[in-house]
Amino acid sequence: MDKEVLTEYLSGLELGNDIKEKDGFILIDKDGVIMEYKIISKEQELLEYIDNHEGHIENRSGLLVTFECNNILGEFYNTIFLKKFRFDSYSNNEINNSSRLIFNNCEFVEDIELLGGDYKRIKINNCLIRNNMFVRFINCDKLRISETIVKESIVVENSEFGKFYGNASIFKENLLFQEVNILNDFILDKIKGEKELCFVDCRFEGLSKLELDINGELSFLQCSFYKKSEINFDDIKGKFSLYKTNFSDKCYLEYELLENKKYKPLIFDNDFKKTKWNFLIVSDIYKSSGRIDQYLETLYYFKKYERLERKSKNKGNFNLLYYLIGITTKYYTSWERTLLSMVVVIVSFFLLYCFFPNLLMCKDVQLSSKNLFITVFEMFKNSNFDVNFLISKFGNTLYFTIITFTTVGYGDIIPLSWMKMVVGLESFLGVFFTSSFVVSLSRRFM
Repeated sequence: MDKEVLTEYLSGLELGNDIKEKDGFILIDKDGVIMEYKIISKEQELLEYIDNHEGHIENRSGLLVTFECNNILGEFYNTIFLKKFRFDSYSNNEINNSSRLIFNNCEFVEDIELLGGDYKRIKINNCLIRNNMFVRFINCDKLRISETIVKESIVVENSEFGKFYGNASIFKENLLFQEVNILNDFILDKIKGEKELCFVDCRFEGLSKLELDINGELSFLQCSFYKKSEINFDDIKGKFSLYKTNFSDKCYLEYELLENKKYKPLIFDNDFKKTKWNFLIVSDIYKSSGRIDQYLETLYYFKKYERLERKSKNKGNFNLLYYLIGITTKYYTSWERTLLSMVVVIVSFFLLYCFFPNLLMCKDVQLSSKNLFITVFEMFKNSNFDVNFLISKFGNTLYFTIITFTTVGYGDIIPLSWMKMVVGLESFLGVFFTSSFVVSLSRRFM
């Protein structure tokens, strides 16, 4: 490539503020610091650099590689790759299980593609990847990505790693791991995802520790964690999914941030099935870690979205009973809600009995011939207020309401006519809510 054309091309890439050519070198002004890059236009020149890379480090000069790199392994420092970097082990038999591929302070203008092979170590440190990175069918003892910005997607498929470390890196587009096995540590520390971080059919057999800042979606689909795992969020503005993911050992999941956001990152408005699975798995995680309040809250959401999923599948069929159980007891997860529902039922029937005291017999005499509230109104109107009378009538009515709700039924007050059906209904509700209260209470404190 002609040097003038190269300089113009580099200016279009916005590699720095000012780009000049001088004596076979390209000078790039990066934030006030002049960086010197030697132009490498042939494969042989690059191989010579790899053999003597320490000398280039001492000279503090970088490299500007203008050709497509195919099947070249080694250690690269302060290098700009203008064309694709590709290694295909199926077309190169020289790779062995001691091969190392290290990039420090490098910049890639086009794609990185690694296809097949056994690596001792792959390290990408303080780099800028302007395009995509594809890793397929490789085995690597240790892969580390640190302080790196990836502007396009990373795709890792059908590969196996001994250890995987990601640190202080930013993924501006999607990150996809599909059918990947990680045999030991899997650490993502201070990772920021702008869009989707997706792990599909992956196995994490060692310690897993994730500390993430999510603006898009973090999803684990049909993955398995076999050892202790920890998932923390610096912040989460997007979504979080654990669809059909299994945790064989203990998992610590950030709860304060999710709780403060009212679990909205787990809710997919148009996908009740995924939301249901999220809350089922998260509730199991909280239960195993002893966070009972969070367990009960997420279990309630699981039951809620299970009902909504069933409703969406059977359009037109509305299950009133299931809905009422959710409203009155939060699906047996809240003893406070259940107790409140019990109070509402008791007060409702108490008011009903006060309206019709003539249908209640106490010692073979009507409890009252008039509506008790009308009786109170007439007393105020006539200035003839009998406190003892009111205490007796309202007290007996409340007493009858409570013994009916608790199904004690001493028989000293009996209903007449259609009030018998009302009393039967209250007794049924009393049995239901009392047992619901016991279940909710035991879930919370036992």
